[in-house]
Amino acid sequence: MIKSLSILLTMSLLLTLFSAQSHHVEAKTMIKAGTSVFEEEMTVPEYTLPEPDTKQDVALLLNLPVKHMNDVKQVTKDQLSVTKYSVEEIEMLAKLINGEARGESFEGKVAVAAVTVNRVSSSEFPNSIEEVIFQSGAYTAVSDGQYDRKPGKDAYKAVYTALTGEDPSSGALFYYNPETATDNWIRSRHIIKEIGKHVFTR
Repeated sequence: MIKSLSILLTMSLLLTLFSAQSHHVEAKTMIKAGTSVFEEEMTVPEYTLPEPDTKQDVALLLNLPVKHMNDVKQVTKDQLSVTKYSVEEIEMLAKLINGEARGESFEGKVAVAAVTVNRVSSSEFPNSIEEVIFQSGAYTAVSDGQYDRKPGKDAYKAVYTALTGEDPSSGALFYYNPETATDNWIRSRHIIKEIGKHVFTR
């Protein structure tokens, strides 16, 4: 009788230990599974900027209706006061960026493009990209021939970024290089910020 009772107690103890071990393994598995799910939920896909390489690429990314890739119809952009621009003006802006900000960072290139866009939107300047760029004495690159150089891919990307509303210049209407600028008037303007070698002003 005592022997039987001893065997029953031993078996009961073994079952209890086995059950506790199973729960422990299950709990550890649940914790690991929970961690994995949490990590998956916290994974945020990286946003990739478009990579326009040509004036046509920029026009298509801006959803401009393009006929034969060189004729852009009227388009209204909510972020701009300008009501139309063409693939040719995209090329003009890319050439201007290349001439004015070739050695600058991408942010610096976009800022230069944004100044042109800001001028188009301002009542103080002409109301088209072409007229702003070719306004007498407006840009050094136009005056000294650097404008005529072929733009690189970064110039087109900067055009696209500026025309979609990005403005690293914070609303600037002017910029200059303080190391080379000789005009005292431009130096008297209120400085907004500096990006690379350029100072941006209103």
